[in-house]
This record gives sequence, C-alpha cells and structure tokens, in this order.
Amino acid sequence: MIQITRIDKPEILISKEEKWKSTLEIALSEFLLNKSTSKRKKLDLAYSKYKHKQIKDSLRRMFSDKCAYCESHISHIGFGHIEHFHPKSKFPDLCYDWDNLMLSCEICNGKEYKGDKFPESYESGPLINPVEENPDDFFYFEYDPYVGVANVIPKNNNKRAITTEEVLGLNRSELVKHRSYIVTIMAFAALKAKQGDEEGKEIIKKCCGNENEYAAFARALVKRFKIE
Repeated sequence: MIQITRIDKPEILISKEEKWKSTLEIALSEFLLNKSTSKRKKLDLAYSKYKHKQIKDSLRRMFSDKCAYCESHISHIGFGHIEHFHPKSKFPDLCYDWDNLMLSCEICNGKEYKGDKFPESYESGPLINPVEENPDDFFYFEYDPYVGVANVIPKNNNKRAITTEEVLGLNRSELVKHRSYIVTIMAFAALKAKQGDEEGKEIIKKCCGNENEYAAFARALVKRFKIE
C-alpha cells in the first residue's frame, strides 16, 4: 500500500452527483416503506450510477491500474472494483462522493475481506486510507531474504494497522506468494545497486514508481540499502 494523490473529480460527477444523490435518497426511502421487487430494482439502479465508465477510467488512472490496498495490477486478470472506502450500504450519502471512491481488486473488496466492513474506532478502526494517510506511518514493508517472503507488518502493534492488515487480507497466502516472487527480484536489484551496479540501481528505482506492483516494498528496499 502506498500513498496516492487524488486527481480532479471527473466531469460526470461534477454534473450528475447531486442529481444521483437525490434519486438515491428517494429510491431508498421508497424501498424502506415497501420492500417489493420493483422498489429493489429501482434502488439497485440508483446505486449503480457510480459505475459510469468515466469514473472507472479516472480511478484506473489515479491508481495506475493497481489495487489501492494490495498494490496488485488489475486489468490483465480482472475488471477491478470501484471501491467505496465508506461502504455505500452503510453510508449511502457517500455513494457518489469522489473522495470516497477508490480502485480495488475483487479479492480485497470481496465479501471474505473488506466487502461492506467499516470498523469504527471502538473496533480498532477505521481502516488506513491510502489517499488521506501515508501507509508508511503504519506499516513495515518487510522482505526476509532467508525465506524469500514479503510481508506487510503493522508498526508498533498499531491497532488500526493490525485491523487493516486483517480486514483486507494483506498477507493472504496467494498474495504473499506472488508478491514475494516480485519482491525477491527487487531485492536482487537493490543488492546489486548497493554494490555499485548502475543497472541494478536503475531497476530498483523504476520499481519505486507508482505504476509498478508493490512499490512500497521497492521503496523500503531503497531505504534499507541506502541507495542514492
């Protein structure tokens, strides 16, 4: 997880957000009074407006086509989710709020992990928001060269960091397996760079870019090996 700067709100939200919010409020109130199939369909249609292509394209550009949470590339293996940091099921008024929208992979945002979860402060939340906060303040992005494993480690047993790692599954087995393979290559480049190899330096510096998977680990390796 790396900190991301939010880009400008897409034009479709500038022009439609208030109208969509009003439509959703009406549909939600009608559904709560009469939970019929037709009212459910009307409500689902109102909720779905956030899926507009212009919004998705803006988020893909903002997050470099990576999951905001696990930093895995998305588009070559899936369509990705428009993620509501505050779940729309619990915070319908934020359904179209640009500051509440992110891009995530289907697993981080699936029911097994984040889904519609939003732990409050009394539940050791909220989750770390990589747009509003710097994940480096909460996590170590640690690579163990002896076992070749790259893990996300909460700093100083920070409760919010622990909750975030658990809820998002940042150390789930298949993710760790893929991530560790990539980070092992990064570590080799970083070691070469430390030894003065210019190609190694070029590779590890490139891996630090927002567009690359697991940039948080590349940046941690640059600091660890004091690569200039």
